[in-house]
Amino acid sequence: MENADAVRQHMAMTEQRIGAAYVAEGLYVHLLGGWQGPHTLTFALRLYQPTAANLAKALRLAPAIEAAIGDSPARVYTDRGMICVEVPSPWPVTLAGCQVRGAGLAIPLGMTARGAVAGVDFEAVPHLLVVGPTGRGKTTAMRAIAFHLARQNHPGRVGLLAVTFKPADWHSFAHLTHTWAVITDPNEATAALSWLRDLMHMRTAHSNSIPHIFCFLDDLLNLLAVADLAGVLGEIASLGRAAGIHLVIGTQRLGKRGTGDAAVTANMPGRLVFGTADAQDAAFYTGRADSGAERLGRYPGDALLITDGMTTRLAVSPVSDQDLEQLPQISSELHPCGKDIPCGNDMPCGKNMPWLVPTPTREERGAEAPKAPVTAAVTHHLPWRSPNAEECARLRQLYAELGSKNKVLDVAYGGKNGQSLAWLNQALASAV
Repeated sequence: MENADAVRQHMAMTEQRIGAAYVAEGLYVHLLGGWQGPHTLTFALRLYQPTAANLAKALRLAPAIEAAIGDSPARVYTDRGMICVEVPSPWPVTLAGCQVRGAGLAIPLGMTARGAVAGVDFEAVPHLLVVGPTGRGKTTAMRAIAFHLARQNHPGRVGLLAVTFKPADWHSFAHLTHTWAVITDPNEATAALSWLRDLMHMRTAHSNSIPHIFCFLDDLLNLLAVADLAGVLGEIASLGRAAGIHLVIGTQRLGKRGTGDAAVTANMPGRLVFGTADAQDAAFYTGRADSGAERLGRYPGDALLITDGMTTRLAVSPVSDQDLEQLPQISSELHPCGKDIPCGNDMPCGKNMPWLVPTPTREERGAEAPKAPVTAAVTHHLPWRSPNAEECARLRQLYAELGSKNKVLDVAYGGKNGQSLAWLNQALASAV
């Protein structure tokens, strides 16, 4: 550990140089002291003449401060009437994720620049957008969120679904009791998200939200290059909260290429930003001017957390594969895509994940719906298409009579597959 006297001496010298940089620009300041954080040293000061012009000038002095202290990057912002200057710490430290704890859906993410633990409460902020360049810590943050959700909640309360092109980073999650699937195939990802959207509409119709389902989309930018997910993600971002369905999206950019649709970013005010190329991107990614995201530090895991109108700088606390091994595991022989998922009156279940049920081709089903099984005493074949209002009413009547979706699908469409189940869910949801 660094010598306490050396720390005090370095901070005192740095503070004096920051003050001198302001005086050299004609801005006289009162120095208020500083704090040592995991990645930064933060210094507070007040302007003796806090006019609007002086304040605007003070916030633009990062380059002058960097020249004065001989280090970069420096970030300058306001906080409760003070001007705060953050500069890199010569003694970076990392707080391990296993050393911090939250409760329920309140997830600790890391240590702030002032030495406190901060995070996100998914009861208040249903979705989180994790954005930044490659190698800055997006996947590390998403792994930490998934770890704490599993550590703090019973599998009957929280389920995890990961979609990634980086299976090595998520391999250790595959055998957690909370994990429903780790998906690496774009076609399966598309089917899974469509299923999740249908489940969301069904849950909303029946006022169900348990278990909470957290869908982690790691590297969405590359996924969007091979799959059209903009519409389904926009729907889930807009309506998922009431159904207990949460998105945690990692991407390198915002906009059409990075998130697919304005509806996605508009409904995800919770942001974790790991640096940007310039001030324009910083304002776009954080949703506010002068955030300083373009001047985040040199150390991986350095980020700005934006929730509830607050901006907090923190160093993400990583979790290791060894930490994950301490959580409840399923049998090593059971692949997550082959395990049962928690069943409720609103959720399909079985030996395979529901989105893996194949949809028959037109040649396989012909112009009409598949033939009903011989066990069905009475059949009421409906056209093989999305049901109209009259057909929706008939499907709801059958469900009230039979009390089983499988039986309704056998009677109405001659069997169950992903498409017929989606139409039935549509009919049940349209009753509200």
